[in-house]
Amino acid sequence: MMKTLVICVLSLFLNFSTATAHSPVGFVVPKDGSVIKKAPEKMEIVFTAPAKLIKVEFSKVTSNQKKSLISGLLGNETLTPIKLNKDHLMNESRRHIISLPKLDDGIYKTAWRALSEDGHAIKGEFIFEVSPEGTDVSGADVKLLIGEGQVKRVRGTKITIKHGPLGELMPAMTMEFSVSDKKVISNFKRGDKIRFQVNKELELIKIELN
Repeated sequence: MMKTLVICVLSLFLNFSTATAHSPVGFVVPKDGSVIKKAPEKMEIVFTAPAKLIKVEFSKVTSNQKKSLISGLLGNETLTPIKLNKDHLMNESRRHIISLPKLDDGIYKTAWRALSEDGHAIKGEFIFEVSPEGTDVSGADVKLLIGEGQVKRVRGTKITIKHGPLGELMPAMTMEFSVSDKKVISNFKRGDKIRFQVNKELELIKIELN
């Protein structure tokens, strides 16, 4: 229970750090702060707009002292770096998949840096734990994200939606989504309350009035 509390507190701090960096991240897999039974074979970082990862540091939190984990809120946690291949670097995309080596039980931290579509440097961090006491839900098997929201703007093949959380992965935010054919959204207008679905590349798949 104490370990779960510590990781949740650490997650809140990291979320705050990411937010203050104005990072356009839609979601990460495994979900930030999650405790999962099965070690993942990959991570995913999904941005709300195309971005290019330029650096990813993956580490295991090696300190066994709860005080050390709490002091990690100040950036003083003890980390053991884990080497990753670099196939995921320098590719411009919304969705980035990062292969992982075999992981033991423990707490893991990822720190990333990227270039946004307009060339600005952005960065963020997230953590997850592999534990027998965890759940089977990591977000890796999710295919579609389903939510509700309100239309803020329709422009050509793009629609801006202020929405609540999408499933268990994506927090509430206001975001612009793209469609392949503008006819899909041509009947919607500002203020419409809607239900919609997007895939893991954050492409709009379905939309209807709520």
